[in-house]
Amino acid sequence: MTKTTKINADKNIGKVLIIVEGLSDEFYILHKIFTRIFDFQFEKFDRMLKYRKYNEKEGIQSSVFVVNSKESAISFIEDSDAYLDSIFEMLIEEYQFPVDRAAIFYVFDRDVDSNTDTLLIQKLIESLSSSREDNGFNRQGLLLLSFPSVESFIASNFIDNSFELSFRTGKELKQYLNECKVNQSNITAASIKKATMEMENALAELGINHYNLDDFSETNLLVFNFQENNYVKTRKYKVISLVCIILLDLGLIEIVSTEE
Repeated sequence: MTKTTKINADKNIGKVLIIVEGLSDEFYILHKIFTRIFDFQFEKFDRMLKYRKYNEKEGIQSSVFVVNSKESAISFIEDSDAYLDSIFEMLIEEYQFPVDRAAIFYVFDRDVDSNTDTLLIQKLIESLSSSREDNGFNRQGLLLLSFPSVESFIASNFIDNSFELSFRTGKELKQYLNECKVNQSNITAASIKKATMEMENALAELGINHYNLDDFSETNLLVFNFQENNYVKTRKYKVISLVCIILLDLGLIEIVSTEE
């Protein structure tokens, strides 16, 4: 059996909320995916308190809202975090966005310089295990990491066997991509299908051939613990981003097994 991917461009994804730490790259990538490759209304609200709506639709059932974390650190995600509660309240009251019925994703880097609390990250991986179910946490949400940074997603769109690359920081990876003339502006439908297969192949290298999108914590922890152990040994992270899990979870990309 071999695996391929197919895109479901007409999929109704409902309401989707994505919380990111970066001010530029994540917004650019997600905007490109959801408005250029797919055709959804896209709204954003950043930590500079700037709001903007793109690709506005009338009478929509499916839309994506992307907001910034309070700061560029994973520690802000607490089940009692006042900032996050205020953001959710604002989305509901000012923008009529139904947070309680939305699929929620948290997209963060495994950055050794800013995201330093390993035990907290493990706890959040266990708690934030489903985009639509709370699974014991006080809100639904799925935490998805990129190692060492979201640039790993960009790399996986264009570089074969990107999991074989290793870097300590996102800054080092970004420099490498610049040297290779790899640019996020060139992301297309074909490249996100490639990125999905790069992620699938990386998971297979870790012995992960099946995973549960309704409770992703076990797979998430396996990836995280492997990367932490690898970092202890090499002082680097192997390149992998779990951003494509969003597309799989929403049904926008589907893994198809075919007989050879």
